[in-house]
Amino acid sequence: MNFADYIFRRLMEGTVVTVTMDSGNVIGPVVFIHYNPVTGIVVFEEQGTISPPTTSIINVDVRKIESVTYEQSE
Repeated sequence: MNFADYIFRRLMEGTVVTVTMDSGNVIGPVVFIHYNPVTGIVVFEEQGTISPPTTSIINVDVRKIESVTYEQSE
């Protein structure tokens, strides 16, 4: 289990996160939708800024995540 696996197993779905990948690419802010620990796939939803609004679904390999930023709810 890597650190990102640990975080996404415990993070509430619907939390807004920003993720930095091991390639240096930054994803976010996006909404955390789901994590499947069996496949290691994290699913995010990103709202588009064009009109009409669009939604993109992003699937990420948890092993490729370098860092995760989010606000902890009380």
